[in-house]
Amino acid sequence: MKLPPKRAQGSHNSGNTIVPLTAPRHKGRSRWCIFLLVAILGGPSGALAQVPEESSLKPVDGLLVVGAAALHFAPDLFDLNPDPPDCLPCDPSTVPAFDRWAIAEPRKAAARLSDAMLIGLGVGTLLDLAQRQPNGVVHAAATVESAAVAGGLTTLLKAVIGRPRPILYTEAALSLEDPAAARVSMPSGHTSTAVALATSYVLAGSRTGRGSPGVLQIGVLAAAAIVGGLRVASASHFPSDVVAGAAVGVGSAFLVEAIRF
Repeated sequence: MKLPPKRAQGSHNSGNTIVPLTAPRHKGRSRWCIFLLVAILGGPSGALAQVPEESSLKPVDGLLVVGAAALHFAPDLFDLNPDPPDCLPCDPSTVPAFDRWAIAEPRKAAARLSDAMLIGLGVGTLLDLAQRQPNGVVHAAATVESAAVAGGLTTLLKAVIGRPRPILYTEAALSLEDPAAARVSMPSGHTSTAVALATSYVLAGSRTGRGSPGVLQIGVLAAAAIVGGLRVASASHFPSDVVAGAAVGVGSAFLVEAIRF
């Protein structure tokens, strides 16, 4: 086991200045909750006043959201969050070759761009679906539910798998206040949510008479792929994390499709 040098927790020495660094355990969950709130406000709820009675939501919609929330908070309720790693930094040679090249210190610009693209993808797809007739709000709600289920499953899987993020294989790992919070790399939450949104949007096309591939459908799929690529570019995730996130997103969208319709 490779032990890190002793230092004050939550700080690193930059010249003669001690600079605290933090990695809040719930940062990723907070981002997901903010996205979901923005998506709900920007999508179905914004068009509720224009929806005819026959397109009202059903109890199953509430059950899907409650189920997604239960998955989301399960790691805290059942103490499933991973323990701190036994190596700081960890040995890069233990990472499979197809992932090893992605090891790097975090790149904030790419991470912020992935946040912006995910929010834009969510709001854009929901606004488009909500204005479709008939039952536009129902289609938008199903897309929100797909994203919610994908986010909940991702949070649970992150805690159970406990895979270290790329930063834990770099010297920057020594500056983390809570290294355990960085053991949530697989699957990628941004990717699972983006792919769930895109997949649900495409599936909605078959229910609204827009089933053939179009510019918008291709665009949202491309946007979801770019979100996944940015998660690797930002050194937030390994490529296999993105692939796993995409699988969760597709599965969540089809699960909601099967239950809701």
